[in-house]
Amino acid sequence: MRLTVIGRYGPYPAPGGACSCYLLNAGGMNIVMDMGPGSLSGLLKVTDVGSISAIWISHLHYDHTSDLLPFRYLLEDLGQKIKVVTHPEDTDYYRLLFGHRNIEVTDAVPGGGLRLGGLDLSFYEMDHTAYDLALRVSDGQKTFVYTGDTRFTENLFAAGGGADCVLADCAKPDGFSGPHMTVTHAKEIRRRTGARLIATHLSPGYSPNDDLAGCDGIETAEEGQTYVI
Repeated sequence: MRLTVIGRYGPYPAPGGACSCYLLNAGGMNIVMDMGPGSLSGLLKVTDVGSISAIWISHLHYDHTSDLLPFRYLLEDLGQKIKVVTHPEDTDYYRLLFGHRNIEVTDAVPGGGLRLGGLDLSFYEMDHTAYDLALRVSDGQKTFVYTGDTRFTENLFAAGGGADCVLADCAKPDGFSGPHMTVTHAKEIRRRTGARLIATHLSPGYSPNDDLAGCDGIETAEEGQTYVI
């Protein structure tokens, strides 16, 4: 498994950066996870549309979805369709994002699963201001989990138990009061799962590197970097 960080910021990018977007290469499949502002150009630097097996959308906040809109123009130009896996919602924004002839949606529901090539995908409800599902991916040898956006919840450990790597929304400073996790939560996830933890969803102007210094098994997501799992 290989994870490439395309964008790591939220709810808006730092200058020259991008919001949440990640590319997981596993089992011969290429899964794009979320497509926040600024991510499309970065994604096209590391892959081509024809090699994308599916796009996973954790939830429908703009900082995780907005580059899907210009991406539809690209799909039209190429005459290609793309599979999107996400939780169904009866909202105008859902219909705007996915109600397009070049997008084929597969529903994801908590407790459910999906076979994608040689991969097993499963989904776990998180705790956020929008409905968010964590994604767990296994190729039979390695297991990877992406939380999307979430507060600290016990469901993290149902999703992350036994995983080799967890990419988690846990890069906010202690004292942060919004619907995301802090560096102290990062340490707790690492302690309880034993998984390699990559902290993401950084606020522009703050890096968790100093607060996580010396924490074995915890890294801060870096844009453009590929991690071998």
